[in-house]
Amino acid sequence: MNIFRLIQQKGFGIRSAMVLVIVLCSALLPAQSITRTQIHYNAIPFTTYSFTATSSNIQSNSSCPSAGGNVTTPSWVVVGHNAPGMAYCWGGFSSLSSFTTGLTNGKSAGDNDCTTNGDCCETCALGVDCSGFVSHAWGLTTKYSTTTLPNISTAYASASQVKQGDIFNLSGSHVRLVDTNYASGTFLLMESSAVDWKVSYRSYTAAQLTSYTPRWYVNADSGAPVCNHYYSTLPYSNSFETAWDMDSCNSGAQRSPDKYWKSNIGGTSPAGNDFWHRDDYTGTDWTSPSSGMYTPSASTGSYSARFHNDPSPAGSTGQMDLYLNLSTPGSKTIKFDYLHNEASPSPFSFNVLLSTDGGVTFPTNLLTITSAQVSTWTTQTVTTSATSATCVLRFSVTDKGSVDVGVDNLNVSLTTVTGITSYSEDEFTLFPNPSDGTLLNGTVPETDRNTLDVHIYNMLGSEVISRQVSLDGKNFSLRMDNQLAAGVYLFVAGSGDKQFRKKIIVK
Repeated sequence: MNIFRLIQQKGFGIRSAMVLVIVLCSALLPAQSITRTQIHYNAIPFTTYSFTATSSNIQSNSSCPSAGGNVTTPSWVVVGHNAPGMAYCWGGFSSLSSFTTGLTNGKSAGDNDCTTNGDCCETCALGVDCSGFVSHAWGLTTKYSTTTLPNISTAYASASQVKQGDIFNLSGSHVRLVDTNYASGTFLLMESSAVDWKVSYRSYTAAQLTSYTPRWYVNADSGAPVCNHYYSTLPYSNSFETAWDMDSCNSGAQRSPDKYWKSNIGGTSPAGNDFWHRDDYTGTDWTSPSSGMYTPSASTGSYSARFHNDPSPAGSTGQMDLYLNLSTPGSKTIKFDYLHNEASPSPFSFNVLLSTDGGVTFPTNLLTITSAQVSTWTTQTVTTSATSATCVLRFSVTDKGSVDVGVDNLNVSLTTVTGITSYSEDEFTLFPNPSDGTLLNGTVPETDRNTLDVHIYNMLGSEVISRQVSLDGKNFSLRMDNQLAAGVYLFVAGSGDKQFRKKIIVK
């Protein structure tokens, strides 16, 4: 019924009618604003979710009278530990906690019988469908469908415009969440689909998405464009010699050593002297750029990364972030040269912080320098065993002084472990590779053990398979039982003092 006809029939006055319209319209609006970073981190746990199933959680064509349909558990679900990814269910809107609780009540871990929408709604089965997954990622408290998601989103003119947290939507059919726009006509997307009956990652080209409409959530960053940042694999090094890039995250100024960096301003200086730049910068971000310059200008080459704080007010802070993919297991070493030749500035601190959630939080302080004066370029070394693919290394300075802070010759690499022989990819075999996800065979160099400890990690650094297999001489077989979604994974195996690493592809 038309809302104004209802108002007229009920005899509301003008003022009461206006209040009613406002209330009714407000009730139709989705949740408050959300950042694209938060959307991403709402979504990730659905791709890495693991659970333990019992026989009561695995059903075959079981009747669900309240929903008027039948339930069949996806074939990849087995008794015992299952990972990664939340199970698919048509009409489903399970949260991580309700899924876990529902398992203890004997409900099906997913449903691949798509003849009756609603079996899932936690009545007989658990899980999320494509739009249920997106609704959770967008922070919505109620489930939207592929036909109603357009009501709270706006279409882009081109697929090339999508950013993290946006969607590709095919009304009445399917929706996919954007993880990464590679700016080359390819996209890494997250979806709950019937391809593998779970939430997983999958890559697509623009040509494969022509029937889908690219859209952004109206409450995501107020629809404002966001910058892109890229995660570097290891090893990574930078001596800051090349011209710095424009930082699209912060007004387009020249604040990024390369595409893996972002300035994250936390300072108080009204003149802008709380930014990092290459030491020879002369732009308007710095006043009196020659003031406070240290000598020599670099520990390696001619240039360095410089935090300019002269002149600046007390407590001026500048932060520079490096985005790193540290998903490869093992210890990582971070080395850089540091200089701050000043005896007694106050306040002062230099911190190297680590985030494993893409910069949402920085719980780990890898290094603090509170004794301000380091009169010559001095190498600083820290280590971390973080295995996240979305790590951010933050260099943060708080200073009031007459000499600037310098960083140079940065290197981040995997630490070599004494006593372990690590074999390169061409020194052992895995086949078939690409694999269909059922079975992986391999041949390793001679070892004095008869077992092999195998670990497989996804590109987010989460372990998805951990198993010990028998060695028949140099040969082994690993049953994967279709546990892995299509994508790229890291195979890591150990036998005694020997270690083997290789990327594998599941198609």
